[in-house]
Amino acid sequence: MNSLTIVGRLGRDPELRFTNDGKPVANFSVATDHGRDDNKRTVWHNVVCFGTLAENVCRSASKGTRVICTGRLDISDYETRDGEKKKRHELVADAIGLEIRFDAVTGSAGASDDGDPF
Repeated sequence: MNSLTIVGRLGRDPELRFTNDGKPVANFSVATDHGRDDNKRTVWHNVVCFGTLAENVCRSASKGTRVICTGRLDISDYETRDGEKKKRHELVADAIGLEIRFDAVTGSAGASDDGDPF
């Protein structure tokens, strides 16, 4: 089974594009930090998602937003303009959620008229 979950902050706003047949595709990067103080290291992850998920992430998230992304790891080969062969690692997301452990939530999403959220 090829499954990957990353939790981090968007390094840039998601970019929405469309395939030739009109299917939405979103690309963005997620930064994860490891270690502390002088030993802190940031790792950048490329993420791609398709369809309604792509449209929703573009409407809901922007640079700096904390997200949880789950999906499969895809590794592809490509060649640079200089002829150098490289590999690209990319998370093909099945699900993306806002990670709210450290961020305050505002609004009344899910609340009914009587104040009972259920």
